[in-house]
Amino acid sequence: MNEIYKHKLEILRQQIPIGLRHGLELLEKFDGDLERVKAQFQDEMIVLIISKTGVTTDMATRHLIKNDLDISLTIKSIDEERYTLTERILRKFKEKKEDALDNIMYAVEEKYNLKREFWLEFDSLKHFQPEIYCFMTVKEWLNYESWENYSIALTFNLEIFREQLGSKLGLTDLAHSLKQAEDIQDLIYAQKEAKKDIQNYIAVNNELKDNKEFTKCSKDFIAQKPIIIDRLYELVKNNIDKFP
Repeated sequence: MNEIYKHKLEILRQQIPIGLRHGLELLEKFDGDLERVKAQFQDEMIVLIISKTGVTTDMATRHLIKNDLDISLTIKSIDEERYTLTERILRKFKEKKEDALDNIMYAVEEKYNLKREFWLEFDSLKHFQPEIYCFMTVKEWLNYESWENYSIALTFNLEIFREQLGSKLGLTDLAHSLKQAEDIQDLIYAQKEAKKDIQNYIAVNNELKDNKEFTKCSKDFIAQKPIIIDRLYELVKNNIDKFP
């Protein structure tokens, strides 16, 4: 490598994020003129940004200069200007709907500074628009069921969860199935005096496992859980302006 170019390459790489080979090629092309090299590199990066994002030359140039010609930071900066946080999440997790919903839930909590003691208080969500209220209550119930289990989740804000499934997500059959499971569980709890002691509680759970109707309700929920995820995802997409 020409010693003069080597020194200039070191200077160049302190000023712009250019690779060794590319930097040397441009220095040789422009006879070591650093300003012409930097101008050429910027022009190339603008073309690259436009090809990746489809934005105008002016927008690409503005964001590229603001981010010191860093491609990754420039694309991120452009996306932040063009898309809301929820839109960016949906774009990032196109093939992972549950991950998208998790991140959107965190975004809602952060935007509205929601406080939780492990689980959200559903009463604290009542002032939200119907779409966000539905999203947050259904997502929280699903999280609770995943953390605990189906039987225990039937005691966690089930009426609200069922109402949102039926009225907002169009899953009325599943809502009825959950009510049926709750009634069966309550009946057996009462008959076996589940709250009396741990042995009674164990007996109740054993009987629930053997109850065909309760088992069917549980299997219905497991089978339709992916549908709940799909409906929540569509709820967000169709009401994007209501989310962060």
